[in-house]
Amino acid sequence: MEPTPKKLRAFALTEVTAFLLVFLILAWYFQALFNGYYGWFSKTLMIGLSLAGIFIHKNIRGYGLVPKSLKFSLKWSLYVCLLFATVSSVFITVAFATKSIAPIDLGTLAIDALWFFVFVGFAEELFFRGYVQSRLNEVFTHKYGSILGVKYQWSQGTLITGVFLFGLPHLLTGVNPFTGYMYISPALVGITGLACFLGVVFGILREKTGGVILPAVLHGFIDYSVFSIGKVVGLMLSNAVAFTSLLLFFVFMFHRILSGDLATVSRRTNT
Repeated sequence: MEPTPKKLRAFALTEVTAFLLVFLILAWYFQALFNGYYGWFSKTLMIGLSLAGIFIHKNIRGYGLVPKSLKFSLKWSLYVCLLFATVSSVFITVAFATKSIAPIDLGTLAIDALWFFVFVGFAEELFFRGYVQSRLNEVFTHKYGSILGVKYQWSQGTLITGVFLFGLPHLLTGVNPFTGYMYISPALVGITGLACFLGVVFGILREKTGGVILPAVLHGFIDYSVFSIGKVVGLMLSNAVAFTSLLLFFVFMFHRILSGDLATVSRRTNT
């Protein structure tokens, strides 16, 4: 007898939750063991878990490793890069003019770029949008008709992943059962709420493009803008960089991405 849709959904949720729990437990252990350097180990583990989950289901294209149109993903990733770079340059100029700029350490900024774009942006998008979201969308097939006033059909599995498996677990960054550490601040609650929202946005970009390239680039730039640019201009201005860049992204790019014709792009590439 074929399993019912309810059982299939329960099995998929159990599977991805087990993968997430493996990551969380080992990440907490690495944090207790390596302190400030634990992230390099935990995010490497996350990439490994992502690939394991993807290859178990033998669906590389369907699980985000291959976009529907590479040209489409790279084009909009470049636009995101130019947007964040331009806004960052403006705020760095303002900080320089007001003499509130810190000495720029290019080595540190380069290491930060590796961290935020590969071990944060790519690793988290590969896991949550590549493996988890793809797995859940196989069984949570209900569709929503719009997002932020933009008409676009997106899936229930994307919502579940973005809010419950990506966003809300940000609260656990203030917890470590191996060290007994527990600190939940209003700032962390705010970050968690933002993560729930952005988790859905990243997921919708993943659905549109079929791959994790664009959401990984956007994710990496948001974090890099706040934390790395923050070392140069201070956290107040760096948060303004991220907020302004995101606002411009939603005003000028989000609708165009979701309404873009990937088939047309692919045909132009092949001619």
